[in-house]
Amino acid sequence: MRIAVLGCGNMGRAILEGLEARHGAAVSLWAYDKRSEATAKISGVEFKKPEEWLSAESPPEIILVAVKPQDIDQALQSFQGMPVAQSLWISIAAGIPLSRLRTLLGQSARIVRAMPNTPALIGRGVTAYAVGETCTSKDEEHVEMVLGACGSVVRVPESLMNAVTGLSGSGPAYVYLFIEGLIEAGVTAGLPYATARELVVQTVVGAAQMVREGGEAPAELKARVMSPSGTTVYGLRELERHALKFSLIEAVRAAAQRAGELGCG
Repeated sequence: MRIAVLGCGNMGRAILEGLEARHGAAVSLWAYDKRSEATAKISGVEFKKPEEWLSAESPPEIILVAVKPQDIDQALQSFQGMPVAQSLWISIAAGIPLSRLRTLLGQSARIVRAMPNTPALIGRGVTAYAVGETCTSKDEEHVEMVLGACGSVVRVPESLMNAVTGLSGSGPAYVYLFIEGLIEAGVTAGLPYATARELVVQTVVGAAQMVREGGEAPAELKARVMSPSGTTVYGLRELERHALKFSLIEAVRAAAQRAGELGCG
């Protein structure tokens, strides 16, 4: 299978490297970035200009568009008037709806809108995707093969993609802020930085793994940590007093709203 990637920033590069590592010789990888150095030293990837892709004797079955939202119009101009329907298009440009992508590529194009997150850089990301109405079941299999090279994959209706962007797309930054705050709290309490960092990171990883594997709701797991008038109760009371949960809800809402604004151009 031939796969072409337009844009080799962090996410485009992560997907290329994931495909090469997971599928090797089973895939032929093309890539283009306006910064030529961005495609350098990516194992198993051939640098090829976009205008050559669809005119090739064997055009790519899949084209992944991994450019910034503000660059999407210019990036897709190279393909106007070309036989775009012969390839499956996957866009990971935040906030850009399927309707706008169809306007740029043509109504016959088979298009998927997706939103990965940065843990894809280490193969531990999660990507949500929404399929266009012209996509086939085989297209969905190909989407999961490509996006699954960097972690887990979830299908959602397109109406929820902005919410996905605000939650899992931006979510790693919220988690990093939480980790940063806990480390600073540990240092303030007298712990050496390295010790506080190890305690916090393993606490977050372990707690997340318990949520994933245990089948219990986070509220139930939280209750198991607490004892009457104990230390955890006092700590949680402070977090609630400062509206941690409400702040998270507002953060996701604001990021989702911004995703919608990006989609409007």
